[in-house]
Amino acid sequence: MTGKFKHIFFLFLFALFSLTACQDETIEVDNTDNQETLEPSSTLADLMSRATANFGAADNILDESSCFSVELPVTIVVSDIIIVIETQADLEQLEDIFEELEGDEDFLDFVFPITIIFSDYTEVVIENEEQLEDFIEQCEDDDDEVIECVDFAYPISFSVFNNEFDFIDTVVIESDQELYVFLDELEDDDNALIVSLNYPVTLEYANGETVEVNSNQELAEAIEAAQDDCDDDDDDGNDCSEDGIAELLTDCPWDIEDEFNDFVDYEIEFNENGSLSITEGDAVIEGFWNLSVSDQGIILNLFDLTALQDDLGGEWLIIECGDDELVIERDDFTIELEQDCEDDLDCTAPEINANLLECAWLLETDLSDSVIPTFVYFSQNGQVLVANQDNTETVIGTYDVTIISSELYIEFSLEDSLEVLNGLWEIVECDDDNIYLINDDSYLELNQDCVFNEVFECFGDYELIECANDAGEAEFNLSADTIGLTDCQYEYYPSFHTSEVDAQNALGAISNTESYLSVSGEVYLRIETANGNFEIFTIYLNTEDCSQDLGCLETIDIVLCDENNDGFEIFNLYEGLNEIEECEINDPIAVNYYLTLTDAESSTNPLVEVTSYTNLTNPQTIYVRIELISNPNIFEILEMGLFLEDCNTSGCTEQDVDAYLAECTWIPVSYNGDDNLINWILEFEVNSQVVVMSNGETTLTATYSTSQSDDGVVIEFANVAGPDIQAISGSWLVVECENNRLELHKENNTLVLEQNCD
Repeated sequence: MTGKFKHIFFLFLFALFSLTACQDETIEVDNTDNQETLEPSSTLADLMSRATANFGAADNILDESSCFSVELPVTIVVSDIIIVIETQADLEQLEDIFEELEGDEDFLDFVFPITIIFSDYTEVVIENEEQLEDFIEQCEDDDDEVIECVDFAYPISFSVFNNEFDFIDTVVIESDQELYVFLDELEDDDNALIVSLNYPVTLEYANGETVEVNSNQELAEAIEAAQDDCDDDDDDGNDCSEDGIAELLTDCPWDIEDEFNDFVDYEIEFNENGSLSITEGDAVIEGFWNLSVSDQGIILNLFDLTALQDDLGGEWLIIECGDDELVIERDDFTIELEQDCEDDLDCTAPEINANLLECAWLLETDLSDSVIPTFVYFSQNGQVLVANQDNTETVIGTYDVTIISSELYIEFSLEDSLEVLNGLWEIVECDDDNIYLINDDSYLELNQDCVFNEVFECFGDYELIECANDAGEAEFNLSADTIGLTDCQYEYYPSFHTSEVDAQNALGAISNTESYLSVSGEVYLRIETANGNFEIFTIYLNTEDCSQDLGCLETIDIVLCDENNDGFEIFNLYEGLNEIEECEINDPIAVNYYLTLTDAESSTNPLVEVTSYTNLTNPQTIYVRIELISNPNIFEILEMGLFLEDCNTSGCTEQDVDAYLAECTWIPVSYNGDDNLINWILEFEVNSQVVVMSNGETTLTATYSTSQSDDGVVIEFANVAGPDIQAISGSWLVVECENNRLELHKENNTLVLEQNCD
């Protein structure tokens, strides 16, 4: 197209120039001003070229390159959604889709071939992704070269003269591309024509404002002003002026959202006459609104509300502006307003794509008179499957979720009885479980039915393990250990069968499911829904020889403190059974205790007093026989050791303790786990049995003594009258003894002293 336009332009100018050279009589234009001619390579010509060059950055969301744009219409695939981009508005909707799919890798693919257009309108056909990547890598764009924030209001025209200012013709320009090519041709060395722009000319700025210019100088100044004000990064295409926001507010009703969800059920509608209404169900709140401009920005004022004046009334600063949302702020409270136009669908293309994959869908259409319900599934790879009565599926075609001119469609390519649905169906209503589509005068309704999936998702294959008898059979509770363990909220009908064929045909159901005797093998669980669909699950029955599982038992010893130092104590032999609880024994067992191994092996003369048995020697061995009640010939004999030890566990004598106490001062670092006495220093004077206690503020004198008891060394403190430290009064048993640390016990109290030899 571009090459053709240039070629025609060349021929046109050449013909005009030749015609002028052969004229016997020329038309003279007396009011031609040399200053208003458009000179090649002039500042004005450069500004006009930059303002009309193709702006490659406008579609960077597609190609990520500012050096060129992609010719529209173009078809892309975004996460299995087919999108036909026809206008700039479609690109803006594409941004919303990308935000919804954020994090999805490799989610844009072109349907090749495509055509890319450079700033000078040169076109290149791209056949594949590799070619496109090559052009993107070669791009060295300069965003300042193109002035994108100003446009000419077409048509505009140029007067064409020869080099003697004889008028030849008028050239009418209808687009940026035509103007750019026209200016480019003026740069040719062999161009002998003179052109002059016919004023007035109207320019349109990106913010919607227009300006009329009447000379070359005014035109240059207007374009330069647009260049100075143009900010590529901040221009989001939204008209956030006072007039633009006023128009936006009155377009549709608005939902109110805040961080506390106080107004989630409210909707506000702004009327062009300055009134407003806030609704919640049948309740209506009336009021008024207006906009004003302050130093901070644009203010939305809500006033004279019949209710909620303190909550929603007042002056709100508009801090964010979008094409369908506003964020407003009053003091430290922020509200987000989202447009809720009746024509808007309640779902997006990604949501529809995801919802279709979730469950089965009941298909209803006026193109079929079948009374049999048709359920279909949509797969991840774009297949459509029909649900059969035996819970299998058959592939019957394909589908695509498509966006064309910002409208949502589903395109079907189906076979057999559903072939009548082939084609493009527009989605006119939708939510999570319902999609209503039209094609000309026909309708198609899809209703989600997750019962098919969700009933069967309650179940799975099972494995049951029971102990076998001598014949190798085990008793299984089929119902209690399968469906009895499943909490399923949906209606279903279970049955158990000895073969998969019987389960498929609902024949020969097992009657006694709570006590089913079987060797290792399988039975089959049939789950049927209310509409007759069913699924078969396998129950694996495994038996095991539980009678041989006694090898995990180990020897158990009991150690007691010899309280009277006489070599005898009373033992509870059951205390040695703790280890048995950790060993997995499936059958009931019997446990008996014997004095000799011979008695244990023959199961004679068991001990009677097992909870209060007095040992005969120190140490002594008791023999424990553990046998299966169901088969006493299966047994294990363990040796249980009974041991007595010296109750003085500290390991120190009275002389040791006296020597340690006399060496240095001591600090009570812990009293019942607390360090509230750590500031006290104790100095023991062995000869006088006096202990001097000081905490830096208080010094007091008490007495102490040491003695040897059957349990160990005892330290007794007396006459301790100071605050806090008096807690150490009384007799303390030394339970841990080191030369620099003593741990003392008194009833349920613990005192730790540590030596301080600084």
